[in-house]
Amino acid sequence: MKISLPQTISGWCMWLFFLCTGVGMFVPVLLTIAPWLALAYAILALIGL
Repeated sequence: MKISLPQTISGWCMWLFFLCTGVGMFVPVLLTIAPWLALAYAILALIGL
């Protein structure tokens, strides 16, 4: 099985959002980044990046 990485900037934002949310349970500083990644994903996905 081959793992594929995101091909778009919005895909990376979504991937990093879930990573920061999960790891944020142990490192609370990462939870401050999660809302910004969610916003970045929404904007970049809307414009197609």
